Amino acid sequence: MDTSAQVGQANASGSGTAAASFEPAFYNVDSINEVTLVEGIRARFVTGSRIMLSFVHLAPGAVMPDHNHPHEQLGYVVEGSLVLNIAGDERNLQPGDAYAIPGGVTHRAVGGPNGCLVLDAFSPPREEYLERARQATKAE
Repeated sequence: MDTSAQVGQANASGSGTAAASFEPAFYNVDSINEVTLVEGIRARFVTGSRIMLSFVHLAPGAVMPDHNHPHEQLGYVVEGSLVLNIAGDERNLQPGDAYAIPGGVTHRAVGGPNGCLVLDAFSPPREEYLERARQATKAE
C-alpha cells in the first residue's frame, strides 16, 4: 500500500525552507484514511511542504477542547454548523462562514445539532497530525 497516498502527503523536500517543493499529486479525499482527533472528530489530510488541508468532520455535540498551536489556521464551514470560540469570542458558524486563527491563540469548537464538515488550512503543516495518519495507515 502506498502510505503517502493514504495520508494525502505529497513527497516534500526541503520542508520549511523558501525553496521547499513537492511532487504534484491528485487525491480523492474520500479515499484518504480518516484519523480520529478526539472522540467524535475525524479528519483527513492533504499536505504540501508549507501548507496542510484538513477535512474535519465533527459529530453532533462533539467537542474539540481548548487548545492552541504555533500554526496559523484558516477554516471554512462546508456543511452543518458549529460553535467556535477563538480567544473568548464565541460564534455560531454556518456553511459559507470562514475564520482565521493566528498561531498561539486558544480556541475550541463544538459540533452543531447535525454535526459539520469544515475545511481547515494550517501553515506550516501539523506534523503530529501527519504522524497520526501514518500510524493509522500502518495499523491497517
